[in-house]
Amino acid sequence: MIGQSHSLPTSSLLAPRSVAFVGVSAKGGAGTKMLNSLLRSGFGGKIWPVNANAAEIAGVPCVPNLDVLPATPDCIVISIPAEGVLPVVEEAASIGIRAALIVSEGFADDGTAEGKARQERLVAIAKASGMAVAGPNCMGIASLGHGFATTMADIPEKLGAGGISLVSQSGGLLNAVAELSANRGIGMNYLISIGNQAVLDLADYIDFLADDPKTSVIACIMEGAKDGRRFRAAVDRASRIKPLVILKLGKSAAGQAATFAHTGTLAGKHEAYEALFCANGVASVMSLDELVETAALLATAPLPKGDRVCLLTVSGGATSLISDLAERAGVNFGRIDDETSRRVGEALGVSRHFGNPLDTVGMPRLCRDGAIEGVVGALLDNAEIDVIGLVLGMRMEGAENHDKLVGRMADMARTAGKPLLVLSFISNSLTGHWRGYASAQGLPLVEDVELGLRAIRHLTDYATFRSSVPITESPPKIASTVGKTSTRGVLSEADSKEILGKAGLPVTREYLAATIAEAKMLAEKIGGPVALKVQSRDIPHKSDVGGVHLGATAEDAEIMSAKILKSARTACPDAAIDGILVQEMVDEGAEFIIGMTYDEQFGPLVVVGGGGVMVEVFKDASVGLAPLTRHQAMEMVARLKVAVQLDGFRGAPPLDRDALIDCLVAFSNFVAATDGQFEAIDLNPVFVRSRGKGVKIADALIITRGPWEEYNEQTESHYAFS
Repeated sequence: MIGQSHSLPTSSLLAPRSVAFVGVSAKGGAGTKMLNSLLRSGFGGKIWPVNANAAEIAGVPCVPNLDVLPATPDCIVISIPAEGVLPVVEEAASIGIRAALIVSEGFADDGTAEGKARQERLVAIAKASGMAVAGPNCMGIASLGHGFATTMADIPEKLGAGGISLVSQSGGLLNAVAELSANRGIGMNYLISIGNQAVLDLADYIDFLADDPKTSVIACIMEGAKDGRRFRAAVDRASRIKPLVILKLGKSAAGQAATFAHTGTLAGKHEAYEALFCANGVASVMSLDELVETAALLATAPLPKGDRVCLLTVSGGATSLISDLAERAGVNFGRIDDETSRRVGEALGVSRHFGNPLDTVGMPRLCRDGAIEGVVGALLDNAEIDVIGLVLGMRMEGAENHDKLVGRMADMARTAGKPLLVLSFISNSLTGHWRGYASAQGLPLVEDVELGLRAIRHLTDYATFRSSVPITESPPKIASTVGKTSTRGVLSEADSKEILGKAGLPVTREYLAATIAEAKMLAEKIGGPVALKVQSRDIPHKSDVGGVHLGATAEDAEIMSAKILKSARTACPDAAIDGILVQEMVDEGAEFIIGMTYDEQFGPLVVVGGGGVMVEVFKDASVGLAPLTRHQAMEMVARLKVAVQLDGFRGAPPLDRDALIDCLVAFSNFVAATDGQFEAIDLNPVFVRSRGKGVKIADALIITRGPWEEYNEQTESHYAFS
C-alpha cells in the first residue's frame, strides 16, 4: 500500500479536508478551471486561492502567498509554468503541506534533459519531505463519492456517484469513459489522471482504492507500469478484495524484441501483463466500451458460484447468433437437464426439450402471467446453472413488453441467490428510458451482444478466481544449492542439465563423452538405445545442424558420433565443441515445452506448451509469472490445445498430467529462486509419459544473463574435441 510501502499521506491527496491553489487567476486558465471544479463538487472543506494581485477569485477570498495561510492545507494544487513549480513545492513542504497535485507540463514528459532533471529534483523533494505528489502533467482528480474534484477533465454534470473508480494514464480516454458512463447512468467514484507518475504511480492508486470502502470495482487505462514488481504486488492484493478491469494500451507486437531461445518468441511484454491479469482474475478488456460494460456488470451483479451460464432468448435467430458469439467470447453454457426442460415447457405451454441458449418461443409466451417466473424458477433450481440472463432487443425509449419483463426480472433478482441480468443485443440502447435502471433496481443491464457476452465471461472468470484463490507457498530455498553460474551466455545442454538436475528437476540419465571411443563406452554403460548429441555453447539448436542422432546402439555409437560431429563442424566451423552427450532414450509420451524468459519489469515468465521442433510454428503456449501455485499451473496446462493428449487421444493411454504440473511448479520455483541469473531457459522436449510414469526432460538450453562478448571471450577455456 501507498501508506505502507511509501509512508506517503495519500488520503491528503485523494480525500483532502482543505486545499490551496497556486496558479489561479481572474483571467481563467487551468488553475481556475480546477478551482471551479472543486466549487461545483460540493466540497465542504477550506479553499484558499493563492494570488497576490486579486482579493478573490470565483467568489473565494485569496491569500497573497503560502506563508500567510490561516491554516496548513492538506493538499496544494499547482498549475504554473514548470520552471516555477519546484520552489513552490519546496515552500509547501516547509510549512507542512502533505500532498501536491501538479498539473504543469515540462518535466520528463517533454523528453529533454532539463525536464528529466526537473522531475528528478521533484522526486527528491517529495522523498525528503514525505509528500504525496500526483502528476506532474496530469488532469487532476475527482471523487463523486467523496464530494471532491480538482480536475480539468470534462466531468458530465449528469454523471452520478457510484462504485467504479477509474485510474488512467490518458486524460482524453478518462474523459471518454466519464461520458460513456454518464450516458448509461453508470455511477463512478474516483476519476484519477496520473500523468508522469513521478512520485505516486499506478500501483499506489490501486493500493489506495483496494481499501476505499466506496470503490467496488477498480478500472484502469494503462500504457505500462512504472515498477512491474510493485504493480504485480498491488494487483495481487487488490484482486483478492475487489475486481479489477484493465484496458492495457500498446498490445501489438511492434517493438517487442525477440530473444534467442524458443520461449523468447512466445512471451513478450504483452504476454507478461496478460499472465498477471489471468492469474488474478483481472478483466483484460479491448476497448472503452468493453471496459464500461464490464465494470458496470461487476459493480452490480453478485458473484456467481461457478461459470455456467444460461441465456433466454425470444428469437430463433438470436439464439443462433448468441451461440456463435458466446463460443468466441468463451462463455460456458450450463446443461439443461430433463427436469428443468420439463418445467420450462410447462411454464411456456410448450412440450419440447430446451437447449442453451434457451429459445422461449417468442415474446407472447414469455410475457404470459407467471411464464418468466416459471422459467427462471426452474433454472434457479438447476444446480448446473450459475448465471441467468434474458436477451432482448431493448429500445432506448422503452417498450411495454420489455418494461414488464425487465421489471419482473428485477423482482426475482432481489431473492434469486444467483446473478440475474438482462442483455440488450441493440448497441447504445440502454440510455434514455433505461439510463440508471441497473443501479436503481439492482438488476444488471448490459448492451451489445459481443460486449455483453465478454462482460459475462469476465464476471464468471473473476468469480472462479475468487473461489479458488490458493494460499501462496514460498518457493523452496534452492538458490544456494544451484549457486550463481560463473559462465555467462549460452550454456551447453550438459551444463544446463547439470544445473537443472541439482534443482531436483527430472532430467534424463546421461554422460558427456570427450572422445568418440568414450561415447561407445558410455552407450554400453547406459544400455539399450541412446541419443547422441554434439555439445557446444555455440550450437544451441543441435538438430538444425545435424548434431543429433537418436536410437544409437552401443555398436554404432562410435560411427554415429563421428557422423554428427562432422555435420556440426561443417555447419559451424568456428564452434568450440565440448564433446558428445550420450543420453538415455525416451521414446514414450507426448512432447511438451517448459521454459522461462526474463522480463525486465516482472522478472521470470514461465511458459508451457506443445514441444518439439514445431514449437515456434504452432505457438500453442500459456504464460505465467513465477512462482506458480499449483492451481495456476493446472490452469496454464488446461488452456493448451495439446492438453487433449493428456487425457488419452484416439485410443492412446492417458498421460501423467499431475507429473507435468509438478514439474511446471518446481521449475517455476527454481526460476523464482534464481531470479535475475537467467535470461532464458528451454526444456524442450519434456516427455510426458503414461500416467504414473512421470516426465523426463530430454533436452535443455540455458542462457545466463550477460553480454555475448563476455561469453565469446571465454571460449578458449573449452577443450577441443578429439
